Amino acid sequence: MWGDVVGFLDRTWRLFGTGLSFAFFGIGGFLLGAMYCSILRLIIHDPARYAQAVRRVVSAAFRVFVWFMAAVGVLRWRVEGMPAPSAAQGCLVLANHPSLIDIVFLIGIFDGADCVVKADVLRNPAFGLLTRAADYVSNDDAGVFIEQSIARLRAGRTVVMFPEGTRTVPGKPLAFSTAAGAILARSGCAAIPVVVTCDPPTLYKGLPWYRIPPRRPTFVLRACEPVRAPAAADPRLAAREFTATLQQFFTAELARTAGGEMAVSGPAEPVRTSI
Repeated sequence: MWGDVVGFLDRTWRLFGTGLSFAFFGIGGFLLGAMYCSILRLIIHDPARYAQAVRRVVSAAFRVFVWFMAAVGVLRWRVEGMPAPSAAQGCLVLANHPSLIDIVFLIGIFDGADCVVKADVLRNPAFGLLTRAADYVSNDDAGVFIEQSIARLRAGRTVVMFPEGTRTVPGKPLAFSTAAGAILARSGCAAIPVVVTCDPPTLYKGLPWYRIPPRRPTFVLRACEPVRAPAAADPRLAAREFTATLQQFFTAELARTAGGEMAVSGPAEPVRTSI
């Protein structure tokens, strides 16, 4: 009986904490974009320096948000093998995407990093001002975002990207876009694979935020050794082949990682992107 009462109270508190966390996230994102970025714009007039300052602010804000969620008992998390931010300069950080808040962890870890975001995020009432001020890369046009990502990597910046383009569907195989392979094949830059797991699964595609898991989830973000696309005469072929290699690598890593079974039901063909 007492176990049932304790379990009920725990779930109720985590439901309240999750709602509070997302309210904090949304309101904080809007205020940062509307107020802080406006003040920062008056101080920093150079567009590139201004965008970099905003990206650092976003990284700091995301670290605070993760700390807040852990402090109120919504989640646990840990990182394994993460390189120092300076070691990730000029690298494309590639991660699988099991939950809604994966990007929050990654941008918090890789201080001041660029990231590829959905065009909808740039138009979002809560985060549009902030993401536009940060000059993040929109995935609205594949050709444009590939070129922008390559330019930023060659300039020594870190770019975070989810090769799937959206959250993983539980029980479905990974399906990477060839955009990641194209960026790596054409830029010659290294990729840092980050394997993300969440046990028990939560905030995955199609799951409302209020459908909390039976116990507090643990997020693990594990960085693997950097990899590079092999040199090839045909960049399109190299992009497709290296994307398939990356997809197989992530599938294998998830298969041997506790909690990874939700995303490894079998191989899938890479999703081709016009390059």
